[in-house]
Amino acid sequence: MRHLKNLLVYLFFFNYYYNYTQETTAFVKDSLTEKSIPFASIYLKSGDGVVSNEDGYFRLKTNTLQEKDSIYISCMGFETLAIPYSKFNDTIFYLKPKAIELNTIILSNKQLAVADIIKKIKENTSEKYELGLNKKKLFFRETGQQKFNSLKVKIKKTSIPILNQTFWDSVLLKVPRENNWYFEFIGNLYGNYNKEKQKLELLKALNLQDKRKTEIFKNIEKLFDTILKDNVKTNSFFKVRSGIIGGKVEAEDIGLEDTLSKEQKIQKRKDSYLKSRKGVLVNIISELFDKKELDLSILNKSSKYKFIQTDFTYLGNTPVYIIDFRPDGNADYKGRMYVDADLFVLIRLEYTNVKPIRDFSMFGVYFKEDLRKVVIQFKKMKSGKYCLEFFDYTTGFEGGFDRPLVVTEKNKIVQGRNKQNQLKMDLNISNRNSQRYQLIVFDTKKIDDNAFKNFEETAEILPENKTSYDPDFWKGYSIIEPNAVIKNLTIENQN
Repeated sequence: MRHLKNLLVYLFFFNYYYNYTQETTAFVKDSLTEKSIPFASIYLKSGDGVVSNEDGYFRLKTNTLQEKDSIYISCMGFETLAIPYSKFNDTIFYLKPKAIELNTIILSNKQLAVADIIKKIKENTSEKYELGLNKKKLFFRETGQQKFNSLKVKIKKTSIPILNQTFWDSVLLKVPRENNWYFEFIGNLYGNYNKEKQKLELLKALNLQDKRKTEIFKNIEKLFDTILKDNVKTNSFFKVRSGIIGGKVEAEDIGLEDTLSKEQKIQKRKDSYLKSRKGVLVNIISELFDKKELDLSILNKSSKYKFIQTDFTYLGNTPVYIIDFRPDGNADYKGRMYVDADLFVLIRLEYTNVKPIRDFSMFGVYFKEDLRKVVIQFKKMKSGKYCLEFFDYTTGFEGGFDRPLVVTEKNKIVQGRNKQNQLKMDLNISNRNSQRYQLIVFDTKKIDDNAFKNFEETAEILPENKTSYDPDFWKGYSIIEPNAVIKNLTIENQN
């Protein structure tokens, strides 16, 4: 009997563990061509769901589903696939291209000029999109690379002997010329589309890092902290000037008053991490709408583009206009938009630049953004309004600084002259950066003012640091699956 009891206990916990960690990973493909279908929506009746990545691959947490539940897969131009959960065990799901039937909605709107469609997209935005307070359950990924083309310092004068040319040459020799970063997190974002009305709750986070390079930067930071503590007086501040351009930096801002306990230092890191992740995320969210209007460059400057209605398609049973656009004058982008033909709602926008977005060069300072590629996708809620489902933003830019720089320590408390130390140099730095941000919103739920006010934003987690992508890290979570490049990514030991 005792052995039977132990066996039952074992089976109970095995069953619990299996259900708790259960998830599905699979591909979405075209049934005719067998090509992968990127950015397909995989969702539950409740509205929760994920989006397939650019390779058509997805991961969906299914531990809460019952045998009677169904899972739905839909994409523009294909028939929606509904699969009972009991049969949801394939590794590839095929979608059939949907035959175009010009229903009464499309036929009645067919005579509309494309300019009229664009005009209608801009109308009644607040009636089409959920712009009020809500709770967004989301996953966010940031990848980036920085490569220094030039990193030179020529010392002209220093009142701190150790900060001489030899010192700078040795330090700059150690600085890695190429750096990569990779962040992921799952969390809840409370708020609307107003930049000032956002609160972020981080639940779990990942950071891929090169331990060797991280240690190099830590050692350099410690070295400078030691030198400055030995040579800079308490309550000093720094004047930083390059020609007529100048600014002020307090001494404590660069770590001169490091009197925090171990616990305080950890909390400061948590606060900093939450602030940085929230800053990037909120910048993305707040750029989509301005008050109660869509705030997209292509629509705001529609007179500079030529729009061509190229086709019809369907998203499930919703008829959709396909409209291509290109510059018709001094415009930056070309791309395609998908518009709900019933409600004239922009449900998907994809575009890339045809010329540099920004190109600035003056007095030894230059900046050039020559790559911007964007995909924005909305999904319909049970209320009939649309909410953000997916955002993919890639940018590439280069910049440089080739100017003299003067750093002066000043102190108003000590007796005598204000100026304590000074460092004069010629600084020549140029680099190339590329960054990609991917956001998927699994679920959007409306909340009231009290729910927003009562949620207290607190920094409670730090990312787990790894040196290569771990496919098991997000086991039991729904995320946007990484592409093949990310899966093979190893940060450690890169030169």
